[in-house]
Amino acid sequence: MKKLFLLSTLILSFGVSADDHLPSNYSMYQSNFLFNCPEPERCFAAFDKYMSSPEVAAENFEVDFFAINQNGWDDSTHGISWYFLNEDQYAKSGQIYSTSMAGKKFRKAMNNIGAEIISDTLTVHTVGVTNKGDSTSNRVTLRWSHEVTDPANFLPLWTEFTKSIEGYEWSANAYGLQSHLLGNNGNGISHEVWTSHSSPQAALKFLSGMYGSKEFAQYAPESRKYATFKRSYMEVSLKQYNPD
Repeated sequence: MKKLFLLSTLILSFGVSADDHLPSNYSMYQSNFLFNCPEPERCFAAFDKYMSSPEVAAENFEVDFFAINQNGWDDSTHGISWYFLNEDQYAKSGQIYSTSMAGKKFRKAMNNIGAEIISDTLTVHTVGVTNKGDSTSNRVTLRWSHEVTDPANFLPLWTEFTKSIEGYEWSANAYGLQSHLLGNNGNGISHEVWTSHSSPQAALKFLSGMYGSKEFAQYAPESRKYATFKRSYMEVSLKQYNPD
């Protein structure tokens, strides 16, 4: 499942307990690739062919291929996220990509198109909450990247804020917070806050409601004591492979 489970080591480091809404079967790791593609239809076709190859299809990897809107940070236009249940699945995916003929053909195709990897990160979810819908219906994600200097104080503050706006008509269908483990994630970015929605229209209604709320007016100045906002953007899922 694309919304990942709460790692015990991160729970202890943040000094918080697991959320009651957090299912026990969430995936463990998320590998994220943001890239620039000058010909999106060709990039998608190349990746779809890779995912359809026998050696990859046999593994039933859960993957999301998405477009990036309103970035304003770098040249990323699209992204691919892989959701891994455990360390073995992560290792198997890397082995297939590096050694298979399907991987070789995919890399060659992307090079011929002129696609460029912008960022490559490995993350885990410190918090994940689903209020309604699932990964197949919540196809639009809003993201806010932060440099968190005091996680022990920031996380409870953010959790309290997200809980406080759950009851609004415009509230998100799902939300969470990711912690970066490895990779090129931008200048100082350590955590990602996200919300998921059924459509771009619902996402925009959420933005209007959240930024205009009294809860956000109280949260924003307090959060700046513990974290620095770096960037925000929208992800629109174009195809999900093996969602659960």
